[in-house]
Amino acid sequence: MRTSLRRTTAHLHLTYGGGEASEALIGRRFTLEVEGSALTLMIDLTPNFQTRNKMAASYLDATALLRNHDRLQSLQCDDNLVRTRLVRTWKDMHEPTLRMLLDLGPRGQFAYAVRPHLLFTGGVQLDVLQALDASAFDSGVAETA
Repeated sequence: MRTSLRRTTAHLHLTYGGGEASEALIGRRFTLEVEGSALTLMIDLTPNFQTRNKMAASYLDATALLRNHDRLQSLQCDDNLVRTRLVRTWKDMHEPTLRMLLDLGPRGQFAYAVRPHLLFTGGVQLDVLQALDASAFDSGVAETA
């Protein structure tokens, strides 16, 4: 079962190994798919590539994600609506697991096993436990190259 957590845009903060960070990414269409006790949070990152200004911070951060996707350590979303709806679903499940799928449109998709942390200021941080092979990721979403 798929449910929409948020359709409009929300700012994302990413951290990579080595202390690098990106603060300008925009996500939209936050969708949660539930299969048994497995939750998959899908985030559409294609708006970051839809700009004429190739020096825009969101475009540069999106291309950095393409290069460093294997070093991703965490993703933070400060949106309270995403947090509330994710927590509501999480609480109703017995021993849930959470995966995250970052969709970059024709540039690819990256899947991760993640652990959520609620932030005191609102929002949620997803700590990456392991990068998953997007081709072996079984979510019903076709892989693009």
